[in-house]
Amino acid sequence: MNFNKTVINKSVESNVNHNYKILVVEDDDIGYMLLHEILSSYPVKLVRAINGQEAIDNFQNDKSAFNLVLMDIRLPKVNGYVATRQIKKINPSIPIIAVTAYAHSQGIIDCFNSGCDEFIAKPFDIKRIIKVVENYLVFKN
Repeated sequence: MNFNKTVINKSVESNVNHNYKILVVEDDDIGYMLLHEILSSYPVKLVRAINGQEAIDNFQNDKSAFNLVLMDIRLPKVNGYVATRQIKKINPSIPIIAVTAYAHSQGIIDCFNSGCDEFIAKPFDIKRIIKVVENYLVFKN
């Protein structure tokens, strides 16, 4: 797959309706802006939570409001491990992708033990982010 061609083709379709909602749980502005830029050419609407408690609150208000969660682990108030466990109690079928700098083996194990479905290490590979999101969300061509 030619990555550049894919991004160009997707950007042509960027005016389509936002078919999916992704909750990005990220307290770092630059981290959020980077994810927003990477996914801006896809038919997704990003909603940001800056801490784990905000993420949990979003699901308590509407357990089906999102199609995917991109979860940082080091967060203020409630960390990503706790937030993931709570969100999975509310909606066990929601895919949660850990996007974190905790790339050591115990950190990865802790992510999966808390209920994360995938793990992406920061700094992340853009192609990997796109591949994982495409794996969980089906985009119409």
